[in-house]
Amino acid sequence: MAVQVNFEKCATGGLCAESRCDVGVEKEEIMRTKELVNLRKWFRHYIRQFAQNGNRMHPLLQLKTRHSERVAKEARALASDLGWSPGYRNAAEALGLLHDTGRFSQFAEHRTFADTMSFDHGECGWTITRKIAPLSCLPRAERKRILDGIRYHNRRVIPDTIAPRHRAFLNLIRDADKLDIFRVTLESVERNGFQDLPDMLPDITLDRAPSPAIIQELYRRQTCSLRKVKSLGDFFVMQLSWIYDCTTPRLASASWNAGFFREYLV
Repeated sequence: MAVQVNFEKCATGGLCAESRCDVGVEKEEIMRTKELVNLRKWFRHYIRQFAQNGNRMHPLLQLKTRHSERVAKEARALASDLGWSPGYRNAAEALGLLHDTGRFSQFAEHRTFADTMSFDHGECGWTITRKIAPLSCLPRAERKRILDGIRYHNRRVIPDTIAPRHRAFLNLIRDADKLDIFRVTLESVERNGFQDLPDMLPDITLDRAPSPAIIQELYRRQTCSLRKVKSLGDFFVMQLSWIYDCTTPRLASASWNAGFFREYLV
């Protein structure tokens, strides 16, 4: 089934121009470089507990570690694109590093990254990080911006109760996360047809034919629900639907320029 989407319009900001992140940038540094360094140390110490015999983590947790590190870089780059101050760029990088903290205990306890088969990894990450020392030194409002980003980054729909300035951080981490997921998906498909996808999400097959239900969600111009994803084809379409949720031109452009969707869906 062919799927037609006006990617060029998306890549030039047609779908996201009205919702670009605006943190209301202030001049003070909400997170100094020293605090960011301490947070990186905390993260490395935290994930070390998930190492198995021989002091190596499971390959999928190693993948998640690399994902967290790349999302941190993507978040900082997006913050720079948006003209955020150095302190806010540090905070964006911190949020990128911490956003999937809940994934480690999720996989250790349930051997899956499927929230529907375990627990909400955003909520878990929020529970883990809300009292850690590297964040406790921040002003309360700024700490909450980061924690809201961790807690809600994986929600299909952002709660209406999120304050506008907190929403800017949340928009940014959601786009940074998707940017790296696009890259990982493309590399995995090119390498081996994404053979390890069922290990991450056991309910998903490697069938490339998308289901009518997931296509209908796409045609309604809304992000597709992971609950309805049953195949690799559905997984592709779900990522395609993220174009309707992007808030930065970098995400819209990357999703098209990578060639991923044109090759597999159009």
